[in-house]
Amino acid sequence: MRRVVSVTTTLVIAAGLPGCASTSGETFFQLDRNNPRFASEQCQGAIRDTEVHDDLKVIRSIASPVAVVLSGGLLLPAVVATNIGLDTVDRVDASKMEKVCGGEGKTAEEIATGVVKGAAFGLATGAAGNAVGASSLPIATTGSSK
Repeated sequence: MRRVVSVTTTLVIAAGLPGCASTSGETFFQLDRNNPRFASEQCQGAIRDTEVHDDLKVIRSIASPVAVVLSGGLLLPAVVATNIGLDTVDRVDASKMEKVCGGEGKTAEEIATGVVKGAAFGLATGAAGNAVGASSLPIATTGSSK
């Protein structure tokens, strides 16, 4: 029979995915449309290439907590690793887009720092939820418990 799954697990995953837009999406909105390189084919191609990251961010924000909850937490390491990998690719692509569209882009160190901060924020938020008792809140599951 399935036991009650803690809310903390869900908070860790959901908090690790802050914001609605991907880093690529946020970078796109910050591009200087008056820069002559913005109209270039390289820039427009980079913009098209990064559109997938917004879709992936939405899918991750829904699928990650569901996968962890349905697995009883067993998939947590795999979900966290996958999200870190996808976040890294998103940040690298955003930096490339910014560069070809006339901006400075991010260094490898800045990208790595952003990924680490995002992961740490998710873990800290989960720990904070646990500290205030969120882990004692039950989530309804199918089946009965003993």
